[in-house]
Amino acid sequence: MSQIGIAGVRRGGRTLLAVAVAAVTILTASTAAWAQSKSITLSMLAGFKEDVLRANLPEFEKKSGIKVVIDASPFGDLYKKQLLSLSTGGRYDVLFMDEPWVPPLSEFLLPLDERMRALDMQDYVPTTVASGAFQGKQYALPVDPNVQILVYRKDLFEQKGLKPPATWDELLAAAKGFHDPAKQQYGIAITASSDVQTALYLLVSVWSQGGELVDARGRGGMDTPAGKKGGEMYLELLKYAPPNVRSYAFADVNKAIQLGQAAMAIQWASGAKPMEDKTRSTVAGKLGYTLVPKAVRQTPMRGVWTIGIAKNTPNQDAAWEFAKWLSSKEFGMAAVKYPAATSAIHSPRVSVLMDEGTKQALPYADALLASLQVTKERPRLREYADIQEHFRVTAGRLTAGELNLEAALKEIDAGTNRILGK
Repeated sequence: MSQIGIAGVRRGGRTLLAVAVAAVTILTASTAAWAQSKSITLSMLAGFKEDVLRANLPEFEKKSGIKVVIDASPFGDLYKKQLLSLSTGGRYDVLFMDEPWVPPLSEFLLPLDERMRALDMQDYVPTTVASGAFQGKQYALPVDPNVQILVYRKDLFEQKGLKPPATWDELLAAAKGFHDPAKQQYGIAITASSDVQTALYLLVSVWSQGGELVDARGRGGMDTPAGKKGGEMYLELLKYAPPNVRSYAFADVNKAIQLGQAAMAIQWASGAKPMEDKTRSTVAGKLGYTLVPKAVRQTPMRGVWTIGIAKNTPNQDAAWEFAKWLSSKEFGMAAVKYPAATSAIHSPRVSVLMDEGTKQALPYADALLASLQVTKERPRLREYADIQEHFRVTAGRLTAGELNLEAALKEIDAGTNRILGK
């Protein structure tokens, strides 16, 4: 064979190799693209907030070409279904999660730190971003920056020349002053049932006195002087609540305000929007909003709803597009305009919360933002879901009269220590 012939073969070999490599590359890229489905399944909270999402979802699907299949579950079942799905490689691509669930679910969630570098993180309220983080990694984006606020009948307070209560002692005094069962007017609406909100009302009162559910040593911290003070305040407030408060849940607190039966309520900000809906509320336009009162410290409770992505989903890119949209300014502004029936979705973005249109639509926007600046988070522990469940059961036994306060605080701590292996 001539030198020319050999060179030609070598050139041809390289050409064929290049063509083969290019073909494989195209095929691989095509396969990867098809592996990313244009349909994702969302684990969503049923009822509460679901209406806001469903109303705006068609716009996202139209723009993105991504179909979102919603599997909605009641609050009591949502975490358990998400844990089961994630731990067994189940069907959920993306999950709507209460922030205390992020730590226990984190091992099954996709870390988002790198993807979030492309977002305008300066536009997020910092505490809302923290809600999706655990042990230095970001596992979820904030969607609904829920926080407890104090709702009060501005008209009633003005009639008596009173300012809204800034301390728990002032709150108790106001509850006593406005309590008039003969007129079906009660001082304050909170819960005292076996619902989880009862435990959270008790906890925020204990927090304000300087107590903790889990102390700095990693042990139960409720059976303390601060825990006792907080518990006593909570039980005292129940004397000035509606008579059927022992069956109350979130929606019942709202209803007591909407019907004009309660002068005040400590409620999640997401419940405030329906209070301003004239078709649902007899007191729309008559309400004021401020921070939860303080004792030795001011500790409105944080309860941010977040959006995370299953680590093992083959649809990470589509799931990320949906997560970005749900956390976006675009969705936040759309949610502001939506007349939520039971529980609104707000926005974790400063630009949305400070928008003049937002403030006109949401009279509590300033109180929401101010509360988020000083809000306190529940313990960020993998075991927290179990701790809160034990707390819920024990708080229900306290309000049912099965346990006195001293026994309840001891039982809460005992359960916490047992779950933490202390």
